[in-house]
Amino acid sequence: MRTDHPPGMKQAHRFRSLRNRFLVIAVTGVTIGSVWIFFVAETLTFRSLQQSLENRMGRTAAVNAQVLATPFWNLDTRNIESAIGGLMSTPDIVAVVARGQGGEVLARTGPAGNEHPKGTLLTVRPVRYESRGVVHEVGQLELYFTDESIRRELRRRLSLDLVLFSALLLAVVISVILAVKTSLGTPLNRLLASIRQGGADKVRRPVEWSSPDELGILIQEYNDMLRRQSEAEAETVRKSALLEAALQNMGQGICVFDDGLNLSVHNDRYLELLHHSPKTVYPGLALEKIIRGNIARGEYGEVDAETFVADRLSIARSTSAGSTHRFERERPDGTVLEVSFNPMPGGGFVSTYTDITERREFEGRMHHLALHDVLTGLPNRTLFHDRLEQALAAAARRGDGVAVLFIDLDRFKDVNDTLGHDFGDKLLKEMAVRLQEATRGSDTAARLGGDEFGVIQTGLIGPERSSILAQRVIEALGKPVLLAGRTLFVTASVGVTLYPDDGVEPEALLKNADLAMYAAKAEGRNRCRYFLPRMNDQVRERRKLEEELFRAIECEELVLHYQPIIDLEAGRVVGVEALVRWLHPQRGLLAPRDFLGVAEEAGLIDRLSERVLLEACRQTRAWHQSGFPELTLSVNISPHYFGHTGMLRTVCEAPRRTELDPRFVQIEITESAIMVDPEAAVGTLRALREEGFAIAVDDFGTGYSSLGYLRRFPVDTLKIDRTFISDLPADPEAAILVRTIITLGLSLGLRVVAEGVETAEQAEFLRREHCHLAQGFYYTRPLPAEELGPWVDTWRR
Repeated sequence: MRTDHPPGMKQAHRFRSLRNRFLVIAVTGVTIGSVWIFFVAETLTFRSLQQSLENRMGRTAAVNAQVLATPFWNLDTRNIESAIGGLMSTPDIVAVVARGQGGEVLARTGPAGNEHPKGTLLTVRPVRYESRGVVHEVGQLELYFTDESIRRELRRRLSLDLVLFSALLLAVVISVILAVKTSLGTPLNRLLASIRQGGADKVRRPVEWSSPDELGILIQEYNDMLRRQSEAEAETVRKSALLEAALQNMGQGICVFDDGLNLSVHNDRYLELLHHSPKTVYPGLALEKIIRGNIARGEYGEVDAETFVADRLSIARSTSAGSTHRFERERPDGTVLEVSFNPMPGGGFVSTYTDITERREFEGRMHHLALHDVLTGLPNRTLFHDRLEQALAAAARRGDGVAVLFIDLDRFKDVNDTLGHDFGDKLLKEMAVRLQEATRGSDTAARLGGDEFGVIQTGLIGPERSSILAQRVIEALGKPVLLAGRTLFVTASVGVTLYPDDGVEPEALLKNADLAMYAAKAEGRNRCRYFLPRMNDQVRERRKLEEELFRAIECEELVLHYQPIIDLEAGRVVGVEALVRWLHPQRGLLAPRDFLGVAEEAGLIDRLSERVLLEACRQTRAWHQSGFPELTLSVNISPHYFGHTGMLRTVCEAPRRTELDPRFVQIEITESAIMVDPEAAVGTLRALREEGFAIAVDDFGTGYSSLGYLRRFPVDTLKIDRTFISDLPADPEAAILVRTIITLGLSLGLRVVAEGVETAEQAEFLRREHCHLAQGFYYTRPLPAEELGPWVDTWRR
């Protein structure tokens, strides 16, 4: 970070600048070096000039010594003075002394006396004379000379050299300054500026400099460092942003406490989950204050403040020391939070708050779904079994009884097949509501699967109460059901077993109730039966019969017998009713009542009906070709098969395959089959009428009060059930009922057929009441096809 300094300190800083120090050192060094070089150079020049002068003087002295050899030998003073006087004309010589062999002065020029001239230099040369091959030392010649001339020359040259040197030194200094500024000052200033940018909280910029020297390498490394630092900072910023985004967008509330138990970091979700305000909970706030604030606003309910604070702080300290804590906390608004305290390295801890309200509700729903039926909401088989175990255990302690009711809706599959499973589901929900209304709060009503329900009745002292409950259930479920504009009539079969009389284990009691329910169905449905031990044998026999019936259909053991239908007025045979029989290999010929119920329960009635219909049409076509062209065929359609989706196609296909005109085929439908779903039945019957089939209502009067619906049905014939015919004509009530049915049929333009006519009196009563047709043992038992033709011939005669 940049800081302002006083001027003196600025000067000190400027002096301490690396560039300035380098310039001072460089300039000083250059100057000193240059001065020293200049001094050395000038000294050497002076010495060179001086040596040159001395050499010249020496040569002059040597030459003159040779010239003066003879005058010295001869002691010719005149010539000696003349000679040395001539030397005075030589530049730089200020005095000349000629001395003899003994040192005496032979001649002198220059300053008087024997004083040596000040500031002069002396060159001495011996004077030698050779005589007869012998060299004689005859004296010496002394030359006193001055270097003033060379000093003047040196001063002149020094002045010139000084000017040139100063110019050169200035050029060198300027070059050094420029070089330092360019090569050192500029990159250093840029480097310093970049460094100061970082210090001023600005982004450092790379230094623009490239040179192969150490400074260039240093700046390159600095730039690489900046790049790495920038990348690291960018990555740190990115990770910090991601961390912040993750922290703020987490579904969990997060808060971090330091080792002093003060809040360091938290996210908005933490404030939201705990309904805190940023003004009241903020970084730096002590955990104790947060806890006390929560207590004050009732966050923990009614607690002892000091004890609670101490406990929570103890947990926090142990977490900070390395322990982990996890618990659930329910807030006053019903929100359930999962709280987790996890220690951090170096002390402190992270606390997370997860809203698990939906999870708890989901787990509750899953638990409920695991034990309850999804469609009806009733307990399922698992919960039913569990409650049965509890009921049996409680009954064993109290010494009372328990009743188990197994309930199955009669012909519910017909509803699914005719109206669809959605409609069937609606019906099941309605039945579940009725079943709950029919039972006590202490009882358990459950759906065990499909159209099967169960009831556990507790606190029984005797079987009477279970009988009352069973009858109440039958009545409640048997009432007409109005769904989506349709009125349905559904009955139920109920099996009852008692604890401890019939068993003490839940599985045994459920099995017994199931067996009793099947016994109720076998006896005609819409009733209640109690379990009896022999029912086990009956079930085994029933299952064996199912297997044998399946084989019988495949092996064509089923045969048709035909019962003639007589025109009471004309006294002639006008048709036959096809009745199926089972030619059992061991048990002989079985009537429909012995196996049709089994076929319906085992799901074989569809295949059985198709085979019966096809064979009856084929036989009727054969009779037409053999002399009975007007004979009509009546075929019963099982209530179960009537609701089958493929029934209409199969019925229409049979006459086509046998080339029988559908006008000669009458389809008989029981009243109860029609009243399961009158609206759907009307559509099916109309489709059959459009194909040419006649429609008869079989067993009329034994089902429901359907007179209001009868005029809406496309029906041609009413068949009076044999139960009303058997007491004629002696029973006045039976006579009135049969007469009413006949009158109803006549008023609606329908033909009326009386079934089960066994006496002449019954036949005569019916004829007098204008009943159109009759059939029964009075005329003949049902006959095989091969016997019917001869019988009809006999009847004609």
